[in-house]
Amino acid sequence: MESCSTLAIVLEVKEFGESDKIITFYSEDRGKLCGIAKGARRSLKRFVNKLELFSVLELLYTNSRSSSLVMIDQAELISSLPLLRQNYNRYVAAALIAESTLHWTREHDAEPALYELLAWSLNYLTDPRHPPSWGVILFLTRLYTLVGYDLQLDGCVQCGTLLPTLSPYHFYNSRQGFVCSACRRRLQSSVQDPAMPLATGTVKILQKAKILPLVKLNRLKFTQNAESEALILLHGYGKNLLQRDSHSWAFLAGYSKDHKG
Repeated sequence: MESCSTLAIVLEVKEFGESDKIITFYSEDRGKLCGIAKGARRSLKRFVNKLELFSVLELLYTNSRSSSLVMIDQAELISSLPLLRQNYNRYVAAALIAESTLHWTREHDAEPALYELLAWSLNYLTDPRHPPSWGVILFLTRLYTLVGYDLQLDGCVQCGTLLPTLSPYHFYNSRQGFVCSACRRRLQSSVQDPAMPLATGTVKILQKAKILPLVKLNRLKFTQNAESEALILLHGYGKNLLQRDSHSWAFLAGYSKDHKG
């Protein structure tokens, strides 16, 4: 069959048999793909130091007639991002981003904007000026929009306001957005899911995280309170939608142990 070439980011690596590896990657033009690299565990040239988590590769692969796995024929390393495997806290944040991409995407369903976001987010994590948890916040805020579960952050989902006098705001998973204190008093008897308090400042920085161009996202700086509230919101929101959790949340630096689980 005809060989295909694509830029791809490695999301997951599993050993298979005595000498092979199963690689799951997110590609620029094909979305998520899973492939087998024959002899990769023993390779001294073709795959050596290339099929590593979070690496950006140019892959040459062949589709299979009998399997959903593609055959990885060759890999050229574009960027290895070694810091993400050398620094524990940055590794955990990158792993959470990779797990989220795995959970929220389907094979052979390309989304160029998601590839761009994934590449940007992993590069963001390599900058020592950025706390790893900030990269997770920025990635997930935009990921939910790309996969069709946009966070409603323009104002109270009931009355549309966003005023400090109506804080604290409370986020409801069932409504994909927050309500002001006045509307919450009227809703408490009819809404069953728990509400998460949000400061006005947290809402505003998440608004910016949603709409700013990627090249300007690294200008955003989170206060400790905004970081904590955003992480709790994004974790709970994704967990509620997927009905599953990502293991890396339990180890993410900056995420309060009181809110893990």
